[in-house]
Amino acid sequence: MSFKKLSVSQEARDHDRSFHAAFSAVREARAKHVRVRPHRAITPLKVTPWLLAQAIVLPILLCGLLVWARPFLLDFWRNCILFWSGALDVPFFRSTQLNEAGEYALLLSGAGEATPLPTPTIMLVTAAVTVVAFVLSLRMKKETLPLKYPVRIVCAVQFVALLYFWLTPGVFPYTIARHSEELLTIGYVVILATPVMLAMGYYILNQSLLAKLGYTLLILGFLVIMVPHQVLVQALIMQHLSVLFMPVLYICFGAVFDALVFVALYSWAASNAPADATL
Repeated sequence: MSFKKLSVSQEARDHDRSFHAAFSAVREARAKHVRVRPHRAITPLKVTPWLLAQAIVLPILLCGLLVWARPFLLDFWRNCILFWSGALDVPFFRSTQLNEAGEYALLLSGAGEATPLPTPTIMLVTAAVTVVAFVLSLRMKKETLPLKYPVRIVCAVQFVALLYFWLTPGVFPYTIARHSEELLTIGYVVILATPVMLAMGYYILNQSLLAKLGYTLLILGFLVIMVPHQVLVQALIMQHLSVLFMPVLYICFGAVFDALVFVALYSWAASNAPADATL
């Protein structure tokens, strides 16, 4: 019996030694022949003079072009809004007087339609929907967890808007036209800042110049098309519902939304960069 125990114990020790020897051999071979680079997001980037020149010159040229094209861009946006507003029953028209910027601004036809105030029914329904959304945010877990705090932020802004219209009914100093003009200004600022933001994280990648210009033009083109339609969607919501939703549209779906769209487009462009872009 004792002899059998010693035999089993010796066999176990031999098995352990063989396993550790094989594991050590695999580890040494892996260390010798396999080179695993860390993800390029945490890889130290060597910025050559050529890449540094791109990061400086490209934003200057592109921003200069965007500054020169600003009147044409705003005119294109206003024409796009006027083209679609008739079909969407949003009575925009172009003012015959210049605004403070020396441009023909967008206005709404009729002072009463310019600021449609919320009815008691709209306020009650909005309050109920906001409370339900906030309660649902308390139950968000796992894959829905990232939506938890954005939903709460939207609910908080909407609660403040409801409180304002409840305390001061019939008083609101902003019009849909003014809101739309400010959205156009915000959109232009985001577009103007796009080359600068790309310079800090994209133009320094070791990628062909044509590819960088191509992705930059695609990002700028997307934003140029998005901004007037963003204005139309928000104007449509406020025109057919009320300006009760202007604060949440301006704060959560104005500059913040534009910035998030840029981050998504930048991530798309950077993810399509070659594997050796950070070498």
